[in-house]
Amino acid sequence: MPQLTPFTASTLAVAAILLLPGCTGDAPLVLPSPESSTAPVFASDEEALAAAEAAYGEYLRLLDEIFSDGGVGGDRLNAVAAAELVERQAVGFEEAMAAGETSFGTTTFDSMELQQYDSGAPGGDSIVTVYVCQDVSQVDVRDKQGNSVVADGRATRIPFEVAFDLSSTQSKLIVGSTEIWTGADFCND
Repeated sequence: MPQLTPFTASTLAVAAILLLPGCTGDAPLVLPSPESSTAPVFASDEEALAAAEAAYGEYLRLLDEIFSDGGVGGDRLNAVAAAELVERQAVGFEEAMAAGETSFGTTTFDSMELQQYDSGAPGGDSIVTVYVCQDVSQVDVRDKQGNSVVADGRATRIPFEVAFDLSSTQSKLIVGSTEIWTGADFCND
């Protein structure tokens, strides 16, 4: 039997490995995903929706409180909203302070409907998303002289899509983002 040189032996070994089934590149190797060891955050869609309603109610309550204080103390929102949303709202708080405007009344909401609940959402991603009708019909904004600065004919019921994140420090929902819904107006049907 002829002797193989080290180079020839290693070349044959590589060729044999490449010819093994599954190593030719024809079919990718698929490994089963591991079972999640963590329990879902909410036991049901109804529980997720109830948590979203509570979180959004607290968010609106704090917004009203901050604007009734003329935009002062916007950092209070940190307890109920994601950092990016707090930064976005800070612009409105600063504008209210600069203009000397103060709000009066209470913002409410209704018709909250669950769009999505993803208990397995990775950290930093929204875990609950809802559609909601925000009602500002009982809110007035006044200037330093006490005159209303609310435009005549403003929309008072506004459709929003609101996403909630799971707070890593408090294990509760916080408002991650709020966007006016640009699709069909489900608030004024």
